[in-house]
Amino acid sequence: MSSEGADVQGRNTTDGEVTERLLTVEHEPAAGGGERSILYPPGLASSELEAKWLAVSSDLLVSLDDVQ
Repeated sequence: MSSEGADVQGRNTTDGEVTERLLTVEHEPAAGGGERSILYPPGLASSELEAKWLAVSSDLLVSLDDVQ
């Protein structure tokens, strides 16, 4: 997983001036067709990244604006 072409989701904190980075999202083709998204915390070393990621169907993702 590389950060090239990845989206970083963020949200404003309570003071509205700082954006907190939450997860990096990479999109790739799924084995059964469609697209899957790989989510992981930004700034991890490769060895940490191997154990701290989650893959979901891209159809299941929602915008942070939709849930706040």
